[in-house]
Amino acid sequence: MTKIKKPLSSRKKLQEPDEFITFGARMLDLARKNLRTIVIGLAVIIVAGAAWGYIQKRQMDRQERAAEFYQASVGRASLHVPDLLKELEIIIQDYPDTGGALQARLYLANVLFGERRYQEAAAAFTALGEAAPELRVLVAENLSYCYEAQKEYQKASAVLEPLVQDKNLPYRQELQRRQALLYELGGEPAKALKVFKQMLEEKPPADFIPYIREKIKILAEKKT
Repeated sequence: MTKIKKPLSSRKKLQEPDEFITFGARMLDLARKNLRTIVIGLAVIIVAGAAWGYIQKRQMDRQERAAEFYQASVGRASLHVPDLLKELEIIIQDYPDTGGALQARLYLANVLFGERRYQEAAAAFTALGEAAPELRVLVAENLSYCYEAQKEYQKASAVLEPLVQDKNLPYRQELQRRQALLYELGGEPAKALKVFKQMLEEKPPADFIPYIREKIKILAEKKT
């Protein structure tokens, strides 16, 4: 005959531990014991978050002020060049690492070039390249014009070399043509001839081929 198990009394059921309540109690006890550490940790997090927000807002404010200052400076058509250059230099010095300062560097370099202050323009373009390496193509091209204006043809052609070697540049052949012409101006027809021959080997546009062949013919005669 099967024995029937007697159910647990309600008294014994109440004495069994409730795992959820016990775990919660342990957490509360742990929190009480480490209250100081928890409070300090929360305070650190709050302060760090506030500091980060302050830094971000300050940077945004600096960006806006630099942009406004730049627009105000270049927007005054009647501003004398010395005054304009001074204002651009102030933006660069007082608001470094901002878009306004970057625009000011580029504008400054172009103004100096327009004023035929080629050595200063070259220094300004070099500084622009150091501040924004992503503008290396623009900087190199403009440096070549600065050097050419000073009749420093070897430097002008050399600064284009990294661009000429970059086969991914969409207008590389135009840079090759310019480099070859700089070699000619610098009295180096053999180097110019080599560049034009390379251009012809790289299958240029059909309307560009007659020009390249003519240059090769002329330079070959100079070489001999």
